[in-house]
Amino acid sequence: MGMSSLADRLGEIGFERTRRAVAALALSLFVSLYLLISLNAPPGFGPAFLALAGCYLVAFLAVAAEWFWGRWFAAGLGWSGLMVAIASLVMVGWVPPLAIYGALHAVVVLALAGKKMAARYDLQEAWRQRYRMDELGVARLRKTVTRSAASLPSLILWALGPKTEGAFLASLAAIALTVVGLRGVVRLRSWGIVALATAGTLVLSFGHIGGFATQATGDLGLVPNLAELTGPTLAFALLAAAVIPFVAPAVRFLRRPS
Repeated sequence: MGMSSLADRLGEIGFERTRRAVAALALSLFVSLYLLISLNAPPGFGPAFLALAGCYLVAFLAVAAEWFWGRWFAAGLGWSGLMVAIASLVMVGWVPPLAIYGALHAVVVLALAGKKMAARYDLQEAWRQRYRMDELGVARLRKTVTRSAASLPSLILWALGPKTEGAFLASLAAIALTVVGLRGVVRLRSWGIVALATAGTLVLSFGHIGGFATQATGDLGLVPNLAELTGPTLAFALLAAAVIPFVAPAVRFLRRPS
């Protein structure tokens, strides 16, 4: 049974409040975990883990408060952690902590999946009437918020981890643009898409995209490849996927008669 099929079946079960509580609990565990790691992180990684804790805290608050975009944002973090865990297990081998890490993120994704959970979040009438959103618009916005949120952990580790000065400034700009772009997209502002596209361009320019495919050498084995794959490469792929749904509408708007 695939992940999507399992999510669809779970979505018909109900128990929305219980599932919301389970998702919030898993998110709170990551907040605590990253806060503890930031206190004893390897040199140069303290700010990155502190920012990750802040990212999961936002997801926790959004899910607990039932903000309309909370399910999308938390699911994005869930998919990000699940993809990183799977890639790590494939490239490094079976490591129980990585399996637990991936399983907890899968819990977030599954707990928030389904039509009944959607009714508590993105199908709320108040925001849809305010922004005059139809079903197609909601689906497009959901994909963009989820994919942009999924890029944040990879962006944070790339931006706030040790690197050269030029790449450091560009990575900081990329993560700032992603956060600003997410806010703009949630408020249905066109500049939000521009900000996300600009962030993706910075990652493509300074992130050594595709570096994971090079042959790793030395005592670290596949670790350098894993860092490249789950860092800037994954971040760029997710940012590009977030912008793609809006490319065709933007082209039609620019080509329409004045």
